[in-house]
Amino acid sequence: MYSTQQLARLAGVSKRTLYHYESIGLLTPSHRTPAGHRRYSRTELHRLQQILLYRELHVPLSQIPHLLEGNRMEASAVLRDQIQRLQETALHYQTLIDLATQTLQSIEGGINMNDEQLFRGLRYEKLTALEAQHAEEVKTHYAETEAYRISQIRQQRRSPQEAEQLSLQHKQLDQRLTQLYRTHRPVHDAEVQQVVRDQHAFIDQHYYPCDLTHFQSLGQLYVTDERFRNYYETYEPGLADFYAAAITVYTQTR
Repeated sequence: MYSTQQLARLAGVSKRTLYHYESIGLLTPSHRTPAGHRRYSRTELHRLQQILLYRELHVPLSQIPHLLEGNRMEASAVLRDQIQRLQETALHYQTLIDLATQTLQSIEGGINMNDEQLFRGLRYEKLTALEAQHAEEVKTHYAETEAYRISQIRQQRRSPQEAEQLSLQHKQLDQRLTQLYRTHRPVHDAEVQQVVRDQHAFIDQHYYPCDLTHFQSLGQLYVTDERFRNYYETYEPGLADFYAAAITVYTQTR
Protein backbone atom coordinates (compact mmCIF):
# COMPACT_ATOMS: atom_id res chain seq x y z
CA MET A 1 0.00 0.00 0.00
CA TYR A 2 1.17 3.54 -0.79
CA SER A 3 0.53 6.78 1.03
CA THR A 4 -0.33 9.86 -0.99
CA GLN A 5 3.20 11.17 -0.67
CA GLN A 6 4.76 7.84 -1.65
CA LEU A 7 2.53 7.48 -4.71
CA ALA A 8 3.13 11.06 -5.77
CA ARG A 9 6.89 10.54 -5.53
CA LEU A 10 6.75 7.22 -7.40
CA ALA A 11 4.61 8.59 -10.24
CA GLY A 12 6.32 11.96 -10.44
CA VAL A 13 3.16 13.99 -9.81
CA SER A 14 2.11 16.33 -7.03
CA LYS A 15 -0.15 15.40 -4.17
CA ARG A 16 -2.49 18.11 -5.40
CA THR A 17 -2.82 16.23 -8.71
CA LEU A 18 -3.84 13.06 -6.85
CA TYR A 19 -6.37 15.02 -4.80
CA HIS A 20 -7.78 16.52 -8.00
CA TYR A 21 -8.11 13.11 -9.64
CA GLU A 22 -9.95 11.93 -6.54
CA SER A 23 -12.28 14.95 -6.54
CA ILE A 24 -13.43 14.20 -10.09
CA GLY A 25 -13.79 10.47 -9.44
CA LEU A 26 -10.87 9.46 -11.58
CA LEU A 27 -8.63 7.90 -8.92
CA THR A 28 -10.03 6.95 -5.53
CA PRO A 29 -7.84 5.39 -2.80
CA SER A 30 -9.01 1.91 -1.89
CA HIS A 31 -8.29 2.27 1.83
CA ARG A 32 -8.05 4.84 4.59
CA THR A 33 -6.26 4.49 7.89
CA PRO A 34 -8.15 4.99 11.18
CA ALA A 35 -6.74 8.51 11.13
CA GLY A 36 -8.26 9.10 7.67
CA HIS A 37 -5.03 9.00 5.64
CA ARG A 38 -5.34 7.73 2.09
CA ARG A 39 -3.80 4.42 1.06
CA TYR A 40 -3.43 3.28 -2.55
CA SER A 41 -3.20 -0.36 -3.63
CA ARG A 42 -1.48 -1.79 -6.70
CA THR A 43 -4.83 -1.56 -8.50
CA GLU A 44 -4.80 2.24 -8.11
CA LEU A 45 -1.14 2.23 -9.11
CA HIS A 46 -1.99 0.65 -12.47
CA ARG A 47 -4.97 2.97 -12.92
CA LEU A 48 -2.81 6.04 -12.30
CA GLN A 49 -0.26 4.76 -14.82
CA GLN A 50 -3.00 4.58 -17.46
CA ILE A 51 -4.32 8.03 -16.57
CA LEU A 52 -0.87 9.60 -16.89
CA LEU A 53 -0.19 7.73 -20.13
CA TYR A 54 -3.42 9.02 -21.67
CA ARG A 55 -2.59 12.54 -20.50
CA GLU A 56 0.89 12.28 -22.05
CA LEU A 57 -0.82 11.23 -25.30
CA HIS A 58 -2.97 14.38 -25.17
CA VAL A 59 -6.24 12.55 -24.51
CA PRO A 60 -8.63 15.10 -22.92
CA LEU A 61 -9.12 14.49 -19.20
CA SER A 62 -12.87 14.34 -19.70
CA GLN A 63 -12.47 11.35 -22.04
CA ILE A 64 -10.23 9.25 -19.79
CA PRO A 65 -12.94 7.86 -17.45
CA HIS A 66 -14.77 6.45 -20.48
CA LEU A 67 -11.60 4.73 -21.68
CA LEU A 68 -10.81 3.31 -18.24
CA GLU A 69 -14.29 2.04 -17.56
CA GLY A 70 -15.48 1.32 -21.08
CA ASN A 71 -14.95 -1.35 -23.68
CA ARG A 72 -11.42 -2.78 -23.65
CA MET A 73 -11.42 -2.96 -27.47
CA GLU A 74 -12.08 0.79 -27.67
CA ALA A 75 -9.21 1.55 -25.31
CA SER A 76 -6.98 -0.75 -27.33
CA ALA A 77 -7.94 1.05 -30.54
CA VAL A 78 -7.04 4.43 -29.00
CA LEU A 79 -3.66 3.16 -27.87
CA ARG A 80 -2.92 1.54 -31.25
CA ASP A 81 -3.73 4.84 -32.93
CA GLN A 82 -1.44 6.70 -30.54
CA ILE A 83 1.36 4.16 -31.01
CA GLN A 84 1.17 4.71 -34.76
CA ARG A 85 1.38 8.49 -34.28
CA LEU A 86 4.34 8.12 -31.92
CA GLN A 87 6.10 5.89 -34.43
CA GLU A 88 5.52 8.50 -37.15
CA THR A 89 6.89 11.20 -34.85
CA ALA A 90 9.91 9.03 -34.01
CA LEU A 91 10.53 8.48 -37.72
CA HIS A 92 10.36 12.23 -38.30
CA TYR A 93 12.93 12.92 -35.59
CA GLN A 94 15.18 10.17 -36.95
CA THR A 95 14.96 11.90 -40.33
CA LEU A 96 16.04 15.16 -38.70
CA ILE A 97 18.91 13.38 -36.94
CA ASP A 98 20.07 11.99 -40.29
CA LEU A 99 19.72 15.42 -41.91
CA ALA A 100 21.71 17.11 -39.13
CA THR A 101 24.41 14.43 -39.35
CA GLN A 102 24.69 14.78 -43.13
CA THR A 103 24.78 18.58 -42.82
CA LEU A 104 27.58 18.36 -40.26
CA GLN A 105 29.53 16.01 -42.52
CA SER A 106 28.96 18.36 -45.45
CA ILE A 107 30.20 21.36 -43.45
CA GLU A 108 33.28 19.42 -42.40
CA GLY A 109 33.95 18.40 -45.99
CA GLY A 110 33.04 14.73 -45.72
CA ILE A 111 30.12 14.51 -48.17
CA ASN A 112 28.29 16.57 -50.75
CA MET A 113 24.50 16.87 -50.35
CA ASN A 114 22.35 17.14 -53.46
CA ASP A 115 19.55 19.71 -53.69
CA GLU A 116 16.85 17.21 -52.65
CA GLN A 117 18.77 16.09 -49.56
CA LEU A 118 19.18 19.66 -48.30
CA PHE A 119 15.51 19.97 -47.35
CA ARG A 120 14.53 16.39 -46.50
CA GLY A 121 12.63 16.40 -43.23
CA LEU A 122 11.93 20.15 -43.30
CA ARG A 123 8.92 20.24 -45.60
CA TYR A 124 5.68 21.14 -43.88
CA GLU A 125 6.53 18.90 -40.89
CA LYS A 126 5.87 21.67 -38.40
CA LEU A 127 2.26 22.06 -39.49
CA THR A 128 1.90 18.29 -39.77
CA ALA A 129 3.06 17.94 -36.18
CA LEU A 130 0.53 20.56 -35.08
CA GLU A 131 -2.24 18.73 -36.86
CA ALA A 132 -1.18 15.51 -35.15
CA GLN A 133 -1.42 17.27 -31.79
CA HIS A 134 -4.83 18.59 -32.77
CA ALA A 135 -6.00 15.19 -34.06
CA GLU A 136 -7.33 13.93 -30.74
CA GLU A 137 -9.38 17.09 -30.30
CA VAL A 138 -10.73 16.68 -33.82
CA LYS A 139 -11.43 13.02 -33.23
CA THR A 140 -13.43 13.83 -30.09
CA HIS A 141 -15.81 16.00 -32.14
CA TYR A 142 -15.71 14.41 -35.59
CA ALA A 143 -14.82 10.74 -35.12
CA GLU A 144 -18.26 9.66 -36.30
CA THR A 145 -18.28 11.86 -39.39
CA GLU A 146 -17.71 10.70 -42.94
CA ALA A 147 -15.04 13.38 -43.42
CA TYR A 148 -12.92 12.04 -40.56
CA ARG A 149 -13.29 8.46 -41.79
CA ILE A 150 -12.19 9.46 -45.30
CA SER A 151 -9.22 11.46 -43.99
CA GLN A 152 -7.99 8.42 -42.06
CA ILE A 153 -8.32 6.14 -45.09
CA ARG A 154 -6.43 8.59 -47.31
CA GLN A 155 -3.67 8.98 -44.75
CA GLN A 156 -3.22 5.23 -44.34
CA ARG A 157 -3.03 4.66 -48.10
CA ARG A 158 -0.28 7.24 -48.68
CA SER A 159 3.27 6.06 -49.08
CA PRO A 160 6.07 8.03 -47.38
CA GLN A 161 7.07 9.36 -50.79
CA GLU A 162 3.51 10.54 -51.52
CA ALA A 163 3.30 12.20 -48.10
CA GLU A 164 6.60 13.95 -48.78
CA GLN A 165 5.33 15.22 -52.12
CA LEU A 166 2.11 16.52 -50.56
CA SER A 167 4.18 18.30 -47.93
CA LEU A 168 6.15 20.06 -50.64
CA GLN A 169 3.00 21.03 -52.57
CA HIS A 170 1.35 22.44 -49.46
CA LYS A 171 4.42 24.42 -48.51
CA GLN A 172 4.56 25.87 -52.03
CA LEU A 173 0.98 27.08 -51.59
CA ASP A 174 1.93 28.68 -48.28
CA GLN A 175 4.90 30.39 -49.93
CA ARG A 176 2.70 31.76 -52.75
CA LEU A 177 0.34 33.23 -50.17
CA THR A 178 3.24 34.69 -48.19
CA GLN A 179 4.69 36.40 -51.23
CA LEU A 180 1.36 38.03 -52.09
CA TYR A 181 0.98 39.19 -48.49
CA ARG A 182 4.46 40.71 -48.53
CA THR A 183 3.58 42.73 -51.64
CA HIS A 184 0.53 44.16 -49.81
CA ARG A 185 -2.12 42.53 -51.94
CA PRO A 186 -5.64 42.89 -50.46
CA VAL A 187 -7.49 39.75 -49.37
CA HIS A 188 -9.95 40.08 -52.27
CA ASP A 189 -7.15 40.31 -54.86
CA ALA A 190 -7.65 37.81 -57.69
CA GLU A 191 -4.28 36.12 -57.18
CA VAL A 192 -4.81 35.86 -53.42
CA GLN A 193 -8.21 34.30 -53.99
CA GLN A 194 -6.69 31.87 -56.50
CA VAL A 195 -4.22 30.65 -53.86
CA VAL A 196 -7.06 30.24 -51.36
CA ARG A 197 -9.06 28.35 -53.99
CA ASP A 198 -6.06 26.08 -54.62
CA GLN A 199 -5.62 25.52 -50.86
CA HIS A 200 -9.29 24.57 -50.54
CA ALA A 201 -9.08 22.16 -53.48
CA PHE A 202 -5.86 20.68 -52.10
CA ILE A 203 -7.45 19.89 -48.73
CA ASP A 204 -10.61 18.55 -50.34
CA GLN A 205 -8.74 16.32 -52.79
CA HIS A 206 -5.96 14.96 -50.59
CA TYR A 207 -7.15 15.09 -46.98
CA TYR A 208 -10.93 15.10 -46.43
CA PRO A 209 -14.14 16.39 -48.05
CA CYS A 210 -14.07 20.08 -47.11
CA ASP A 211 -17.20 22.11 -47.80
CA LEU A 212 -17.25 25.90 -47.53
CA THR A 213 -18.54 25.87 -43.95
CA HIS A 214 -15.74 23.57 -42.83
CA PHE A 215 -13.16 25.60 -44.72
CA GLN A 216 -14.39 28.78 -43.04
CA SER A 217 -14.05 27.10 -39.63
CA LEU A 218 -10.55 25.98 -40.54
CA GLY A 219 -9.63 29.57 -41.36
CA GLN A 220 -10.81 30.71 -37.94
CA LEU A 221 -8.75 27.96 -36.33
CA TYR A 222 -5.63 29.44 -37.88
CA VAL A 223 -6.10 32.61 -35.81
CA THR A 224 -7.74 31.27 -32.63
CA ASP A 225 -5.40 28.32 -32.02
CA GLU A 226 -1.96 29.63 -31.07
CA ARG A 227 -0.23 26.55 -32.47
CA PHE A 228 -1.54 27.18 -35.98
CA ARG A 229 -1.20 30.96 -35.68
CA ASN A 230 2.46 30.59 -34.72
CA TYR A 231 3.06 28.30 -37.70
CA TYR A 232 1.85 30.94 -40.19
CA GLU A 233 3.48 33.79 -38.28
CA THR A 234 6.88 32.16 -38.86
CA TYR A 235 6.43 32.98 -42.54
CA GLU A 236 5.44 36.59 -41.88
CA PRO A 237 3.85 38.42 -38.93
CA GLY A 238 0.17 38.95 -39.65
CA LEU A 239 -0.08 36.14 -42.21
CA ALA A 240 -2.51 34.07 -40.12
CA ASP A 241 -5.03 36.93 -39.93
CA PHE A 242 -4.55 37.68 -43.61
CA TYR A 243 -5.16 34.05 -44.57
CA ALA A 244 -8.26 33.79 -42.37
CA ALA A 245 -9.69 36.98 -43.85
CA ALA A 246 -8.97 35.77 -47.38
CA ILE A 247 -10.77 32.49 -46.62
CA THR A 248 -13.77 34.47 -45.35
CA VAL A 249 -13.91 36.43 -48.61
CA TYR A 250 -13.59 33.22 -50.59
CA THR A 251 -16.36 31.36 -48.74
CA GLN A 252 -18.73 34.32 -48.86
CA THR A 253 -18.33 34.90 -52.60
CA ARG A 254 -18.59 31.34 -53.80
